[in-house]
Amino acid sequence: MKHLPESPTILALDTSTNLCSVAVISGENVIEMQRDLPRAHNQHILAMVDEALGDRSLNSVDLIACGVGPGSFTGIRVAVGVAQGLGWSLDIPVLPVCSLASQAQSVPLPVGTRILSAMDAQIGQIYWAWFEASKAGLVELSAPSVALPAEVTGPNGEPLSQMAPDFVILGDGSGLVSDAHDALTIKDILAEARPRPSNTALAFLDQIDQSRLLQASQLEPRYVQKEIGWKKLSEQGKAGKGTVEQGRGL
Repeated sequence: MKHLPESPTILALDTSTNLCSVAVISGENVIEMQRDLPRAHNQHILAMVDEALGDRSLNSVDLIACGVGPGSFTGIRVAVGVAQGLGWSLDIPVLPVCSLASQAQSVPLPVGTRILSAMDAQIGQIYWAWFEASKAGLVELSAPSVALPAEVTGPNGEPLSQMAPDFVILGDGSGLVSDAHDALTIKDILAEARPRPSNTALAFLDQIDQSRLLQASQLEPRYVQKEIGWKKLSEQGKAGKGTVEQGRGL
């Protein structure tokens, strides 16, 4: 695997939602595109990579940052597969990126703001995790999880209704959370927020940590729904192929 240069060119990918996101970061130049392509990421992502590179050769890429989930199971596999293939063929490292963290980084927020990043997981559930904006970047307060909106808690397990109104909820799961909790006081709801791989790549460049890098063969999707999906089958007493497919997400 090639050594990362001091000022690397990064190809960033995320297909964990309906959006197919591709970005190329080289020095101060950032080219990013996001297109709403539900269930069609695999048909367009390579063309978007080529478009984002422009006059640059694919061989100029030094690092691939890839959203590994949680999110749409099918979507995640598209970006991970592309990152694995390109990373292996170019013999360059890959940077796994939590899609909920990428979503939390998509909106500039004051230092100290606590962020509930929420993503619609379908079948009535959401993916969620807590973060805090700091001078050094985004700090993870709780690991990504999946739950019914009413089961979402604060970063320390406390009821949301007992938290001080100094936090924001962002992502397409934010409305599901706010609707499921009575008397909830929130600083802001940013439902339009989605993962932006360019922000995560830029944050990595600010504080390059080689220990976070993997070989392409080591990159894996980050699923958090499998156990919940199977649990729902037993709870609901359902069986059959159709229910299993629902439990595995989009």
